[in-house]
Amino acid sequence: MQAIKEGSAYGLPYLLNRAVGGAPFENVLIIGAGSGNDVAAALSSNVRHIDAVEIDPVIYGLGERAHPDRPYRDPRVTVHIDDGRSFLSKTNKKYDLIVYALVDSLVLHSGYSSLRLESFLFTQEAFDDIDKHLAPGGMFAVYNFFRQGWIVERVARLEERSFSSAPIVISLPSLERIGTSETLGDRVTFLLGGRSSVVARLHQEFDGGQSYWVSRKSSAANTFGVRPPPVEGATAADWHRIAPSRVETANANRLPTDEWPFLYLRAATVPALNIRSTVLVGVLAVAILAFASPVRRVRPNWQMFFLGAGFMLLETKSVVHMALLFGSTWFVNSVVFGAILVMILGSNLFVLLARPTKLKPYYLLLIAALLVNIVIPMRWFLGLPGFEKVAASCIVTFLPIFFAGIVFATLFRDSREPDVDFGSNIAGAMMGGLAETLSLILGFNHLLAIALAFYLLSLISRRSAVASLAVAA
Repeated sequence: MQAIKEGSAYGLPYLLNRAVGGAPFENVLIIGAGSGNDVAAALSSNVRHIDAVEIDPVIYGLGERAHPDRPYRDPRVTVHIDDGRSFLSKTNKKYDLIVYALVDSLVLHSGYSSLRLESFLFTQEAFDDIDKHLAPGGMFAVYNFFRQGWIVERVARLEERSFSSAPIVISLPSLERIGTSETLGDRVTFLLGGRSSVVARLHQEFDGGQSYWVSRKSSAANTFGVRPPPVEGATAADWHRIAPSRVETANANRLPTDEWPFLYLRAATVPALNIRSTVLVGVLAVAILAFASPVRRVRPNWQMFFLGAGFMLLETKSVVHMALLFGSTWFVNSVVFGAILVMILGSNLFVLLARPTKLKPYYLLLIAALLVNIVIPMRWFLGLPGFEKVAASCIVTFLPIFFAGIVFATLFRDSREPDVDFGSNIAGAMMGGLAETLSLILGFNHLLAIALAFYLLSLISRRSAVASLAVAA
């Protein structure tokens, strides 16, 4: 058998599969294939076919050119430059093994949200989707440098719910127990789940007090046992122990979902660092206005202010919605922002040609479009076929932006103080950006309810302004 080096997890699912007499994996899906180490480990285990999914074409290119084993040039490998969730939504294939291979980007999906690139891979709906793509008896493997014990508990609980059985949690190097408050440092945590007979047999071996001992010198000696087998000339340092860690998944608090996809947020709260930063920026802004502004008696346009606040939340929701449906790729980001700009251009052209004078109908259309977005959950669009999914999601997502643009363009066209109105709108956008942090508590769909409240305040402010003008006259 193939030996496993200390700290390496690439070959572990194949090694344990063979240890309990499992048949070689035929079809394997690797999400987060990176530069090719996971693909190379699968190829060395005689896998018949591999779908390698990598979101970053640059990382893939480095592996394709420079990896010493040239795994991406093997005819058994099909490469997909795509987001893992997006790929799963487009394929009907079943796999004997699905691997999350160090899908930890440490990169924000967009400055308009608190999401990371892998956020939608670690939700309950994502793990349920993995279950649907496993062949009968298939296995799901996740490994990563999960730094905190409560994150391990949360991921294990997600697997337990999706596969109706507890996963096998392995730490490299081996830990007897992974506690909620424990800091794991540079340890690799490995979770094996699914309805696989291999996982069931591994449970039996480990529950019987056995460990799997991997020789660091001789692959022929790899075996299950209470202690390493006697090998002439071998010492304790020549063996690597692989055994499950005790993890209490009942301690796992709120689990990530597509609505609240925050794996690395321990509780549904706004972190103190965010609050301190917000207060600091607010104090500095007020101080600068108080001491440096040449204008002292300008009143803000509250109607434009609330329009800006609502529009920023619409932008955030658009980015998140499309990330779930089509993947957290830079191409999708570009399309989303391009579509937003097209909607803004369209609303300006509409105002230029139609020259609307009454805003109430467009406010009502905007409110109706927001209510449709609130009522229809994002995951509903995942089940639609390709073109229908694109068309329906774009109409529902971007139509509120079009109506909001008509309201803004009409107001700005008729403005008597365009500098004050534009400044009020920008200030409102900053307010909307701060309100986006409430998604850490409420989830993203509830941002639309906050946006709806902002637009209603804008409508009320409009009526107040009209009344004030009438009194002044």
